[in-house]
Amino acid sequence: MSDYAILKGNFPLLFFYFLLGFSFAFPSISIRYFLMSFTSPSQMAAMMGIFALPWVFKPIYGFVSDTYTINGYRRKPYMMIGAYFSAIMWVGLPFCPKDEFLVSLVMTLASLGLCIADVMADSLLVEVARQEKTENKGIVQSYSWIFRFLGGLVGSILGAVAYDGLGWVGVFHLTSIIPCVITILALVIPENETVQKTNISETTGKLFQAIKQPQIFKPAIFLFIICTTPSYGDIMTFFYKEELTFTPDEFGSLDVLGHIVSIIGTIIYKKYLRKVKLRTIFCYALVFSFLLENTMLLLVLHVNRDWGIPDYVFAFVERIALTLAGQFVTMPMVVLGAKLCPVGVEGTLYALLMSITNLGGIVGSELGSMLAGVFGITATNFSNLWKLMLLCHICDLIPLGCLRLLPRAVGHA
Repeated sequence: MSDYAILKGNFPLLFFYFLLGFSFAFPSISIRYFLMSFTSPSQMAAMMGIFALPWVFKPIYGFVSDTYTINGYRRKPYMMIGAYFSAIMWVGLPFCPKDEFLVSLVMTLASLGLCIADVMADSLLVEVARQEKTENKGIVQSYSWIFRFLGGLVGSILGAVAYDGLGWVGVFHLTSIIPCVITILALVIPENETVQKTNISETTGKLFQAIKQPQIFKPAIFLFIICTTPSYGDIMTFFYKEELTFTPDEFGSLDVLGHIVSIIGTIIYKKYLRKVKLRTIFCYALVFSFLLENTMLLLVLHVNRDWGIPDYVFAFVERIALTLAGQFVTMPMVVLGAKLCPVGVEGTLYALLMSITNLGGIVGSELGSMLAGVFGITATNFSNLWKLMLLCHICDLIPLGCLRLLPRAVGHA
């Protein structure tokens, strides 16, 4: 099947991922500046981890949709319900007092609604991916990520402009429109009506039968390990704003660059790396990423200024290299996850595999937040930031010792 035929046959579903990417990127700058107005770096990192909690429970949403149909459909009704719920939370967010608990609650609920819609789309995508011929494996998922990054690219551009003109209140209200568009899109996404009824015991049996297979639980363990290492991304947001005095437009241009590079990385993977051994891809990507991320120390220690390189230019180049390396880590795992899912529990199992990465990311974010407090990093004191970064970089090498958990086979068959 040609790429054009794949695009044409699955365009409504792929366009969902465009809207998903847009919904993440469009309010991103507004969220950061909103949170930085009443939190410290460690508090903001902790809150970001809380916002991601609904994505840890993706298997529950997949399990419910695998087991209980609504009007004969397993996915689309749940997608619409989740999207509407998210829209309501975004409408209410601007009226929420600047209280850590209340803001965390509302944004977590908004994240929950979007997560439910995402699980339903992922389940439909897995069903499409399972029907791909051997020579086309991974293509439809590559396109889903390309659409997602395209949405993120457009959202990053418009989000920076909207924040300058409307402030975070206007941006949050505009963001509520995106889930409403998703509910309309769900009406035209293809899904076969389900006649056969499934009970809980049958779904549970299939799920546990699948999890017990070494080719599933070993890569799942690796997924968790690679995502659990401590991170400092949210702390760097404070560093960029307070120490380097980056503007919202500069933040927006960095986000735009990140999405452009992600698209390029996905295309490179789709074209050249789909049939390369997983262990080989991860080994080179992890080492490459380790070497590149250590150059960020030059920015934090202001060595780049001694070399006559402006802070923004240095950060710009770093974003290109690190995003590209990160994409070569992400793509193999999502493709592998889809191929491992058996019929009948594709929603639950794929959601389980992806939620493991989300759980690992939350653990990594909270570890980074805790370490920021240990090193005494605040909104105005970044003297020990380089120590936190160096420790995180060393921890990023831990997954290299776990490569044996991945299958030996070439590609993802």
